[in-house]
Amino acid sequence: MPHGFGGPPWHGGKRGGWFMQPPVWGFLQPNLLLILAQGPQHGYSLMDALDKSQFLGSAVDVGNLYRTLRRMEAEGLVVSTWSEDGPGPNKRVYKITEAGEQLLRFWASSLEQRVRVINRFIDEFHRVFGEEEGASAGTTGEGSDETI
Repeated sequence: MPHGFGGPPWHGGKRGGWFMQPPVWGFLQPNLLLILAQGPQHGYSLMDALDKSQFLGSAVDVGNLYRTLRRMEAEGLVVSTWSEDGPGPNKRVYKITEAGEQLLRFWASSLEQRVRVINRFIDEFHRVFGEEEGASAGTTGEGSDETI
């Protein structure tokens, strides 16, 4: 089941109830910060880097990308300048700021903590059900293409 859509299979795929898919769309900001931490880039190169990283599990809408970049710039996480380099029209080039780097470090620390909690939950699940890792329906193993 694609992330962010509907509910669990046993709920007929309908929205509502207690079941929630993880908000992967909210994961765009730290992904952009991580890419920009490696050097300044323009919008289409960011889109390409996001697609190649596969951290989001699906393609990003170009409008959502630019709205997010504008919001990040307003929040002081990135700065942009117009580049006249190369053929074609000028391109807006984005660069991470010190505040953006600090937020990226916070994201990484928070995610590391969340992974530890999730791993403890999964370990307990396997202890309770006596199953080996990945043996139960709906779990993803290391290297899986499936989005959580």
